Amino acid sequence: MRRLSGMAIALMLASAPAWAQQAAGIPVSKQQQERLGIALHDVTSADALVVVDMVGRVARAPSSVRSVVAPFAGVVTKVHALPGATVKAGDPLVSISSRDYATASSTLTQANSEMRVAESALARQTQLLANGLVARSAVEEARARAESARAMVAEASALSGGMKAGSNAGGYVVRATAAGRIGTLNANIGDSVSAMTTLASLTTGKELWVEFQIPARLMGQIAPGDSVQLSSGGRGQIMSVTDVLDPTTRSASAYAVLPPGSSLYEGQLVRGHLSRATTEAKLISAPARSIVQIDGQDHVFRRTPDGFAPTPVQVVGRTEEAATLRGGLRPGDAVATSGLTELKALATQGG
Repeated sequence: MRRLSGMAIALMLASAPAWAQQAAGIPVSKQQQERLGIALHDVTSADALVVVDMVGRVARAPSSVRSVVAPFAGVVTKVHALPGATVKAGDPLVSISSRDYATASSTLTQANSEMRVAESALARQTQLLANGLVARSAVEEARARAESARAMVAEASALSGGMKAGSNAGGYVVRATAAGRIGTLNANIGDSVSAMTTLASLTTGKELWVEFQIPARLMGQIAPGDSVQLSSGGRGQIMSVTDVLDPTTRSASAYAVLPPGSSLYEGQLVRGHLSRATTEAKLISAPARSIVQIDGQDHVFRRTPDGFAPTPVQVVGRTEEAATLRGGLRPGDAVATSGLTELKALATQGG
């Protein structure tokens, strides 16, 4: 009976997955570790599978940027602020001399004058009607003229961009539309600008996005809610993914929002690896560079009190920088991330 039990145990061990079979430890002192240049990294529990490495560019979230435009064509006569300056809503940015604005301003002034005359006439006719001195039709006619004059003022005001003429009736001042920091300012004294030209951009919020390039082979496999671990630290979350390939890069785009307080800056290139949530327990997150093959099986060298233990693992997700592993490790274990060639040689000699 005991013999049968021993055979059963041997059969179970032989049929167990290769990553579950432990190898003998390698004695390595701290001095030897330093001499061999062995670096360590603590592994952590994983609640997601790594999918792919991506490179992206940091951009300001659209909701955090305001554009400032020149409503009329003209020539820049003065620049009131510099890029990077903090401004309040209404602060002057650029002064522009404009014949179109002068015409629109004159039309608005005339329309306002005509409106005041029409409203005075309506008030007078209304008073005369109350005293029984005019017919009601005279009041209705005066009211129609006043309403027409108001419409003309509204139209002229819209054409003038709601601006007020300064000391120079032929010029206007472009002002900040919101409080914030001037990101770009595309105006120099003497520049000719066209109507509706963007003169400046204002940064009004701190929210940052990253636009990642998605390889064609992964289209349809990445979705909003997926997580992105940034190589610079911090974690973002995918908000949207395009389904059209760029003809130049042959890739799609995925947009991830960065966590508040990120140290990244607009325009910076960043690398990140995308991961997808999983409900599988006992998965481990480790650096991809900690994995080495021994006899055709993936291993990591786990730190022990007296050295290192070649520990077989099963790789269930991997990118250039990160890996998701099953078996052989527990959160908090330290694994070697350099000096692997030397450790592998020691393990082979020991075997």
